[in-house]
Amino acid sequence: MEFWQNLFSGQGFMPRRTCGVWPDSLIALHVVSDAVIWMSYLWIPLVMLWSYQAHRKTLRLHTPLTLLLFLYVIFITACGWTHFFDALMFYNPVYRLNGIVRGLTAVASFATAVSLVRLMPLAITAPVTILTQKVALNQQHAWLRDILDSVPSGALKLCEKPSDWPEALGKDPVTVEVSDPSHLRQVRRAVQTLAEKAGFEPLRASDTISAVHEATMNALAHTGSGTVHCHASAAKIQVWIEDKGAGIPLDKLPIVTLKQGYSTAGTAGQGWYMILSLVDAAYLLTGSEGTVIVLEMNGITSHEVVPFSTAVGGDVAA
Repeated sequence: MEFWQNLFSGQGFMPRRTCGVWPDSLIALHVVSDAVIWMSYLWIPLVMLWSYQAHRKTLRLHTPLTLLLFLYVIFITACGWTHFFDALMFYNPVYRLNGIVRGLTAVASFATAVSLVRLMPLAITAPVTILTQKVALNQQHAWLRDILDSVPSGALKLCEKPSDWPEALGKDPVTVEVSDPSHLRQVRRAVQTLAEKAGFEPLRASDTISAVHEATMNALAHTGSGTVHCHASAAKIQVWIEDKGAGIPLDKLPIVTLKQGYSTAGTAGQGWYMILSLVDAAYLLTGSEGTVIVLEMNGITSHEVVPFSTAVGGDVAA
């Protein structure tokens, strides 16, 4: 009981600088060194935790690596405080509190050492696993591109990164935020106005409006909101439809984009079929952070419009 009552007291002990002959220069060497080590040992885990927090959505650390990270943070932080108390002992001999800190550091050190035996092999193989998954993902993208390139019109372009997008036609697009079905009318009006300015014939303008309407409706049906950016040049219209949804699963892309009648949102499932039947080019980038579709239409059709099939597809078993 006396131990805990005097935990923060140096009563009964002498400051370290009074035990033996300590030149001021030697005291300064010990105190300054321990202070610098203490601050460094606190700064290192803070930077590690800040980096982890800032990039945890894209870092995707495996569980063994995450555990090693937090064990190392606890271990190095505890070690830093032992150096703080080593410096403090020269002036305030709170050896009881110092002992508690060292005891906790011993526990953290032992737990880290024991955990390394099991976690280190898993952590070492984790980058290999990630690399293997990345290679498999790249192969899947290549396979999907081959499938989607087989679309009769060749209109669908699967993008892997933003640099695969076409260059925007202008820097001042007409932008419409869509969060309700009533906003679709604003999108149609914006495209209609741009089509008239670009000199589109009525039928071509109608096709453009229909394609943009279907793409925007898809974003609204699957994510609840989206943003539409409409660009136009002398004889070309380019529309960007963006949403922040979970993206289209890669294994579902061929069915979602190519199979007439397929839908996961309870709709007729004709959206992508119509889009690819009407536009000259449709660029698609989809992932966990959202989906971006870029539709391009020239004033004069560059491919034969594909007629609707009488066959109606349906959902497939997962």
